[in-house]
Amino acid sequence: MATDDFISNLPDEVLARIISGLPAIEAIRTTILSKRLKDVWRNVFRLDFDPKGVKKLSPRKQAVPAPNQRRSTVPVIQFGSNVCHDDGDDFDDTDKREEIARVVKNIDNVLLSHERNLISCRIVHLSNSYRNGDLEKWIKYLTSEKEVQELAFLCDDYQHEFHPKSLFGLGLNLPSGIFSCRTLQSLEFTNYDIRFHRPFHHCHNLKTLKLYHCDISTETLEAIVSSCGFMEHLSVCSSTSSLKQVRIFSQTVKTVELESLDLEGIYLSTQSLGALVLHSMKFPAKSMVIHAPNLRVFTATRKPITKNPYNFTRPSKQTKIAEILEYCTHLLESRSEIEEATRNYSSVNNRLPYPETKLWEQRELCDCITFTLRHVSIKGFNGKDGEMEFPRHLITKCAKLERLEIWCNHDWSSEGGKATLGLLSLPRSSIDVSILLKPPPNLLVVLEDGSQP
Repeated sequence: MATDDFISNLPDEVLARIISGLPAIEAIRTTILSKRLKDVWRNVFRLDFDPKGVKKLSPRKQAVPAPNQRRSTVPVIQFGSNVCHDDGDDFDDTDKREEIARVVKNIDNVLLSHERNLISCRIVHLSNSYRNGDLEKWIKYLTSEKEVQELAFLCDDYQHEFHPKSLFGLGLNLPSGIFSCRTLQSLEFTNYDIRFHRPFHHCHNLKTLKLYHCDISTETLEAIVSSCGFMEHLSVCSSTSSLKQVRIFSQTVKTVELESLDLEGIYLSTQSLGALVLHSMKFPAKSMVIHAPNLRVFTATRKPITKNPYNFTRPSKQTKIAEILEYCTHLLESRSEIEEATRNYSSVNNRLPYPETKLWEQRELCDCITFTLRHVSIKGFNGKDGEMEFPRHLITKCAKLERLEIWCNHDWSSEGGKATLGLLSLPRSSIDVSILLKPPPNLLVVLEDGSQP
C-alpha cells in the first residue's frame, strides 16, 4: 500500500531547520536521499565542520561526487577514502588528523556554495590553518558575508600524542577589531594562546565569551571584558598559570562560570551579576571579593573534571565549599553540590584552631545565610559528620529558608542514612521551610533494621 511522502511535503524552511542539526558533511550528504533535498543544505542555519560523529559510508554510498562525474548541484568536495569506512570501524589519531585536514580543505567550497546567513558556525581545525591565514579569512567571511551570530573554533592538534606542541600553544594574534561585527553575539575558543586583546576592540555586540583550555593572562582577560561593553556571559575553563587572578569590573556581565582554575584571587564588581558558578576551583577563599548586590544564584561544586591537565582538580586540593560560603555575600539562592569525591570532608583543616567539623558551631553565620538564603540543594550527600554540620545549621539558624533539598549518594551507609533522616526532627528556624530528602535507589537495603523515611 502506497504511503504519502511526508518529508518531501515539508516546506524548505522546515527541512533546512531539521538538517541544520547535522554536521556539515552529513548535511551535504542528504542530497542523495531525494531530489527534494538536493539544495536544502544550502539554506541551513548552522554549519559544524567537525568530522567527529560523522556517519562513515562505504565508497559506493558517497554523497559527494568526484570531479569527473556528471554535473550536480552539490559542490565538488571530496573528503577522502578514510571517511568511507564500513560501519563500526574506528580510526586512530593519525586518521583523525587526516580527516580534520580534509574537512578544513573543503570549508571554502562549502561556505561559497551556502546561500543564506548563518546563526552559528563551528570549525575544528589544525594549527596550520592559523599559520597560513585560513582562520582569519574564515572569521572575516563569516562575520561580513554570512552575518554569523555564534562562532566557535577548536584547534585539535594538542589532542594527538605525536604532535610536539605544548598543551596551549596556538597564539591567537588576529587583526584589531576583527570581532567587532554588528551581528556577532557569541564567541568560543578552545586550545588557544590568547596573548592580545586587540581582536576584541569595539566588540559592542558580543554578549557571550567562552574560553576553554586557553592560555590567557589576567591583564588580557580583564582588557577583553572591558572592550566588550555589553558582555553578559563569561566562561573560563582550565587556563594555564598565566591566569593568576580573575578580575571583572563591568556593569553588564550577568553570569560568570569559572572551572578548573588555580588562582590567587577572584575579584568581581558588577551591579548586574546574577549568577556565579565555580567548578573544581583552587584559590584562597579569603581572596574572593564579590561586590554584586544583585547576585541571586551561586553554584559551587568540587566534582572532578576529566581530561584536565592539573592535579589540583583532585578534591583534596580544591577550595572547600564551606570556606567559599564563609566569604560569599548577597546570596538569595545557593546550590552547593557535594559530589562523591568529597568523602574526606571531615578532615581537620590545619589553618583552623579547631576541627573542621566544628566550623559552623565556632563561627557565626554571615547575614546572607542567616537572613537572606532561601533555597539550597546539596547533592552527593553521604551523611558523614563533616557533611551534617552545614544542613543542621541551615535548618536551625536560617530564618528565611524556604526549601532544602538533600540528594543522597548511591553508596549511602546505614549510619549516614539514619543521621540524615534525623535532620527532619530538628527544630526549624523558618516556619516556611520544606525539607526534601531524595534517597538512593537502595534505601530499603541500606536501612536493614527496618527504619523507614
